[in-house]
Amino acid sequence: MGQGPRARTLSPITLGVIAAVLALVPVLAVSIPGFSDAPAHMARHHILAMASSSTPLSHYFVVHWQWIANLGEDIPAVFLAHWLGGDLATRLVSAAIAPLTIAGILALSRAAHGRVTGSAMLATPLALNQAWMFGFLNYCLGIALALLTAAWLFSRQRERLPEQAILGIAALVVWTAHMAAWATLLLLAAANELARLRSIHDIWPAIRRNLPLMLPVIPLLIWRAHSHGANVTWIYEDVVRYKLTVFAGSLRGTWMKLDLALLGAIFLSALLALRWTGRQRQMEPRLLIAALLLAAGALAAPLYLLNSWGTDVRTAPIAIMLFVMAVRPAIDLRKERLVCLIGLSLFLVRLGSVTWAWASRSAELEHRLTMLDAVPRGGKLGYVYVRDSCDGWALTPDEKLASYAVTRRDAFVNTLFMVDNARLLTIRDPKFQERWTSDSQRVTLKCPEDRVDAVQLQERLQAMRQDHFDAIWVSGVPAGELPPVPGYRVVRHFPKQAMLVQRR
Repeated sequence: MGQGPRARTLSPITLGVIAAVLALVPVLAVSIPGFSDAPAHMARHHILAMASSSTPLSHYFVVHWQWIANLGEDIPAVFLAHWLGGDLATRLVSAAIAPLTIAGILALSRAAHGRVTGSAMLATPLALNQAWMFGFLNYCLGIALALLTAAWLFSRQRERLPEQAILGIAALVVWTAHMAAWATLLLLAAANELARLRSIHDIWPAIRRNLPLMLPVIPLLIWRAHSHGANVTWIYEDVVRYKLTVFAGSLRGTWMKLDLALLGAIFLSALLALRWTGRQRQMEPRLLIAALLLAAGALAAPLYLLNSWGTDVRTAPIAIMLFVMAVRPAIDLRKERLVCLIGLSLFLVRLGSVTWAWASRSAELEHRLTMLDAVPRGGKLGYVYVRDSCDGWALTPDEKLASYAVTRRDAFVNTLFMVDNARLLTIRDPKFQERWTSDSQRVTLKCPEDRVDAVQLQERLQAMRQDHFDAIWVSGVPAGELPPVPGYRVVRHFPKQAMLVQRR
C-alpha cells in the first residue's frame, strides 16, 4: 500500500506527460528558434497571410492556394498569422510538434502493448530528431498525426462504416500534412496486418479493413497530374557510408559527440530493457515489422523523391524510434520503472542540449537581425551566405536568417522555398522566379581549405547588382574581404557580417 502513490508518480504515462510539456521549452524559451529552415517557413506563412492585402509583399508574390501533401504547419500557422503575425504564429505551431509527437509515442505504445511502456520513454528523445532540427516542420507534424492515427488503428475493434469514415478522414489529414507522413502511416497499417496474418485467406479482409487509407490517392493523382522535373534522383558517391551516416545522425543538430553519445545511450538502454523483459517474446511484432519496413525504406530512398530532399534523413529516426518502442515491458515493475526513469533522463539530456544550443546563440542572431534596419521597407534584399566552417554537423538557422526581412521589413528576399509542383506562392517577376529562390543565397566554402569561393562570390554580388537589389546582406565574409560592388556601400558590419545598400 505504501508504494501505491510512488508507483503512480513514476508511471510511464505521468513521465510521458512531463516530457510532452517540457518539449515546448526549446521553441518558446528563445526568440529565434534554431530550426534550420524555420525562418523560410515563417516568411512563407507571413506572405500567405498578408500578400492578398495592400502590403508591399503583394507587389512581389502571388498566392496559389492548392490542396497538396505538404501543408501540415502551413494551414494552422497561416490561420494564426492573420492575428499574430507570421513570426509568433510559426513559433506557436512549431512548439506543438514535439509534444504531439510524444503524445503519439505514448498512444501507440499503449495501443501496441496494452500500456505505456518504459521503451516508449526511451524513444522520447527521438521526438527531437534531426528532421525536427532541420525544420522539416510539415513532415514532423504529419508524423505526429500518423503516430496518433496508427494508435487508433492498432486498438480499434470494429470496422463499421463510421470507423472506416474516420480512418479515411484521418488518412486525408495526414496526407495533407505531408505525403511522407502518409507513407509512414501506410507502413504502420501494413505492419499491423502482417503481424496478424495466419493464412492466404486473411489477405483480402486485411486489405478491406485498410482501404480508407488509400483515399488520398485521389488528391495525389490530381496534384501530380501535371508534374514536371526529376521525381527521383540518386546522387551518392558512397551509398553505404552515406546511409550509415543518415542513421547515425538521427539526433544530429547540436554537438556531434553529444548527439552520437546520446543515440548510443538510447541503443544500450534499449538492449538493457530487452534483457529485462523476462518474456519469451521480447519484441512487439507490429512495431518491430513497422520499424523494419521504415528502415528498409530509408535505406532504399533516393536523395530526392518527388523533388523533395532527404526522405532517408526524415525516415531513419522514425525507424529507430519504432525499434525502441517495440521492446516489451519488463515483468519486474521495479526494472520497468527504472527503464522509464532512464528514458526521462535521456530525454532531459536531449532537451537540455537543444535548449542550450539555441539559447546560447539567440542573442547573437537577434543582434544580426538589427542589420535589417538598413533595408528599405518594401525593398528587395539579396542574401549571400557562406557557412562558417567545414564542420557541417550543427544545424542552425543562419542560412535562412534573412527570411526575417519578410516579417520585419515587408521586403523581398531570395531565401524562400519554391519547389516545383508544391508552390503555394510564386514571384511575380519571371526573372526573379528563375534566379532568386532558395539556394541562391549559397556561396561555396571550399573544404578542407576553409576558403571562400571568391569567383562565385563575385558573380553572385554582381548578379544582385544587375537586378537592382536595394540591399545586400553578406554573411560569413568579413566586410574588409568583400570585393567592391559598384553603386553600393557598406552601412553596417559585424564580425563576418556586412550590409550593403545602394548609393542614393
